Amino acid sequence: MHTLDPPAKYYKTAPKDAPAIRVGFVSPSVGYGLFAARDFEKDEFIFHEAPLMTALFNEKFSEDKALMRSQACAYRAALTAHRDVTTIAFPVLAARFGIAPMPYDQAADVLALHLGRNLVPGHGRFAGSTVTREQYEAYTGSLPVANDPSERDIRYACLDFFKNYAFEVHHSTPGNSLIAATREACVYLLGSLINHCCTPSPPLIPKPRLSLHHKDHHRHRCRNRNSNVNPHSGTNGKPASFISSLSSTVASSAPSSSSSSSTTSSCDNDYENPELLGPNCTWRIGPSGLANFVRPRHLCVQARRRIRAGEQLTWDYGKREKGFECECDTCRAGFLAGLGHHCGVL
Repeated sequence: MHTLDPPAKYYKTAPKDAPAIRVGFVSPSVGYGLFAARDFEKDEFIFHEAPLMTALFNEKFSEDKALMRSQACAYRAALTAHRDVTTIAFPVLAARFGIAPMPYDQAADVLALHLGRNLVPGHGRFAGSTVTREQYEAYTGSLPVANDPSERDIRYACLDFFKNYAFEVHHSTPGNSLIAATREACVYLLGSLINHCCTPSPPLIPKPRLSLHHKDHHRHRCRNRNSNVNPHSGTNGKPASFISSLSSTVASSAPSSSSSSSTTSSCDNDYENPELLGPNCTWRIGPSGLANFVRPRHLCVQARRRIRAGEQLTWDYGKREKGFECECDTCRAGFLAGLGHHCGVL
C-alpha cells in the first residue's frame, strides 16, 4: 500500500520561523503525541527535522545480524550523544535497555526545552510540552525495566524499536534482492512521535457529531506502523513494519482517557465535512523536485488539510497486520457511528 502522495502545492508554501509543534500526552498505553502549536492552512509547511539516529533496515530480512548490530550501534551512539533526550523521548526502549525512567522533575525540562533540538532553524519552532507529572508517571510508571539484558535482548529491542519508529529512506540500489531491499532507516525525536490515523473510505465516513464524553476516548493512536514504499514516490520515506512485542509492552499499562487539557484530537472537527477526517499531515524525506531546502535524510512535514491549534498531528502509515483492531480517530469514529472498526488492512 503506497504512502499518501504530497499535495500539489507541497513546495509552494515557504517555511515559517514561528512556533509550530509541541509534545503532549495521549494515553498511558500510547504515550506522547505531537500537537499543532498554531493554526495551519491546507498545504502549509509545518516543520523540518534532522534524524536522531540512522541505521540499516530490511523488512524482509529484518533479523539479519549485521542489520540488528547496526540498529543497536545507532541507539548506543544516540545515548552517548544525547542520553537524557533519547531516553525521555522513547522510554519503552530505554526500559528494555535496562534504563529506568527519569523522575518527572528532571524529565519536564527535557520535554519542554530539548526535544526540538534537531529542528532545522527557521523551518518551524518547538513550542515545548504540555505533559503533566500525572500523565508522565501514568505512562512511565508501569514500564518493566530489564535487569541486566543480554546483547541478544538489546538487539531485538532495537529491532522492535526501528520497526515501530523508523522511517526508511528510499534508494535505488541495483544488485541482489537482499542488498536492494536494505535501506537506511531514520528515527526522529519529533517526527517519530506523530501517530497513525487511517484514511477513511467514502462509504464509511460518519456524519454525526460526537459528544464530549466520546471525545475523551479518542486520544489513542494505532501503534502499528507497517507500510510499503511506493515505487513512484521518489524519496518518500516510510515507517518500518509493525511488530507486536513492543506494542504489547506499552499496552500493558492501564488504559486511561486522560489527556492534556490544551490539546485536542482530530475527532474534534466537524464530521459532516469529509475533508476533516483521516490523517492531517504528509511527510517527505530528503530533497526532491523544488524542495532543495530539504537536506538528505531530513524529514519535512506538511499540512494535508486545515489543522487547528491544539489538534494532534497524524498521518497514515499504510497497511496494518491482519486481525489488528486499529484505535485511531477514523476507526473509532466509524465504530461509534455503528459502522464497526474501519481499518485499511491488507
